[in-house]
Amino acid sequence: MPNANATQSARHSRGQRVARAAALLSGLGLFALLLGAGNVPCGFARMTHVPCPGCGSTRAVWALARGDLHGMLRHNFLAPLMAVLVAALALDALMSVLRTGSLMQVGEGRYARYLPRAVLVVALLEIVLWGARFAGFLGGPVPV
Repeated sequence: MPNANATQSARHSRGQRVARAAALLSGLGLFALLLGAGNVPCGFARMTHVPCPGCGSTRAVWALARGDLHGMLRHNFLAPLMAVLVAALALDALMSVLRTGSLMQVGEGRYARYLPRAVLVVALLEIVLWGARFAGFLGGPVPV
């Protein structure tokens, strides 16, 4: 009896899987461009006028990309780690779509199953960092 993944993969031709993967990659790329250009506002900060736990993440990643270690540390020193984890999840999603034509196998690989847990741990650490900044540590809250 064939397994469910083989049956799922058989339902989608190679061309369909590649087209779906290209659509996913295009969507992720567009989102990354919008985020990098500053066109994706933080809803939390917009509604509350208070920085969210992840505020400063985009600025921190851009600072690191420019070689500005001080800027990265000032904005959100956990952001580059989160960016790498999110990129790994996106790559895992892309590979799942190429294999099966769907997102059914995301997080099922040898290492991929740890990615959601790692994202959760880093997100919790960002919340701790956020609280510490509101308590006056590490330079205070990140400007909105």
